[in-house]
Amino acid sequence: MAPADAAWLHKDEPNNPADIILLMTFHASPTLEAVKATVAERLLRFDPFRQRVVEIHGRPYWEIDADFKLENHVVRHDVDSPLTEKMLQEVVADLATGNPEPERPLWSLHLVRGTNPGGALVLRVHHCIADGLALAHAVSLPKHSGDESNAPRGESSRAPNVVTQTGSYARSLGRLLLVPFGRETVLRQPLIGRRRLAWSTGYSLEMVKVGARSRGATLNEMFMAALTGALRRFLAERGQLVPGRSIGAIVPVNLRPARRVEDVGDSLGNRFGLFFIGLPVEERSAQARLKTLGQRIRAGDRLTEASATLEMLKALGRGPAYLDRFMSRFLTRKASVVVSNVPGPRGPVYFGGKRVREVMFWEPHPGRVSLAMSILTYDGTVRMGARADEGITDDPHRLVALFEEELSVLLEG
Repeated sequence: MAPADAAWLHKDEPNNPADIILLMTFHASPTLEAVKATVAERLLRFDPFRQRVVEIHGRPYWEIDADFKLENHVVRHDVDSPLTEKMLQEVVADLATGNPEPERPLWSLHLVRGTNPGGALVLRVHHCIADGLALAHAVSLPKHSGDESNAPRGESSRAPNVVTQTGSYARSLGRLLLVPFGRETVLRQPLIGRRRLAWSTGYSLEMVKVGARSRGATLNEMFMAALTGALRRFLAERGQLVPGRSIGAIVPVNLRPARRVEDVGDSLGNRFGLFFIGLPVEERSAQARLKTLGQRIRAGDRLTEASATLEMLKALGRGPAYLDRFMSRFLTRKASVVVSNVPGPRGPVYFGGKRVREVMFWEPHPGRVSLAMSILTYDGTVRMGARADEGITDDPHRLVALFEEELSVLLEG
């Protein structure tokens, strides 16, 4: 197993496996047989979807599962009522809770159907198999391409050269180690292992682009500012907003040569690093939060810091699991939330022969971090998802609603 992938395998906690959850909804549900056919075409061409993890002298390796059966991984769930959004949220929470079976390949796909024509697919994949961008590519592109643009790209990336950037990496890691531990709030309560997931109805991507241009901001800055405003109000409602104190966030940064899902090469694994930033929840106005975030993002060197953390993950992945877990717990004490932004397919995707209506995903929240907030663009629409352990809230829908309100303020201003 590649060292960076092993590092993510080591991040499993008893009540908090490091997995990715992907949701696809349909106006007209595909059949189970059609879903299996698409899985065989798109996912099973990647070896880790047929392999299980084995430990040899304390190191994880991929091994072909001799007893692999597709029906053990692709299953159907019938609901004896119309599949409403509220019902789907409960089903997704159930499917996202608990640990995967370690003796099998670390993924599962669930076809959820109610008495109405619609349906949904819930894909659960361990992070050691793929990062979000690679997973989106695997799910959305139906056929293996033999052309050069989709061939595996080896070790090339947007990261600076490791040899020439040694000093920059050392400075970045030094800055990271000096980031203060996050203050204890409701966002850092002990995890109980029961997850709740919520997602927004969606915004027009073009509308958000227009709003960002009018404010001289990037799309990412607009999203981060809306998330910051949502967290500010979430804390204030619970009497835990401390004046003058930001909230630490871990932001994954793509280090693949491709920036769009359509251009990602046919390889899985993890090719991203981490960037730490303080979300200015102390700022009172949406405009002030947007301005401060822009300054903090531009002041840091995201690529260098992300590249440095990727090299650190690789080093930890080569060592014993306990050391990786120790460092994970140490670093995640500096943050209260994981914030991911993945550019999904720009056009419609079909799965099981049916057009996918909506797509949402949720990244893991490793260590003591109990909240992950994800942003995904698909077919011209932007959606936000919140994934929280019940130790901090059983109502992540409130965070989603606050995000939508804060983004509306930024777009109207």
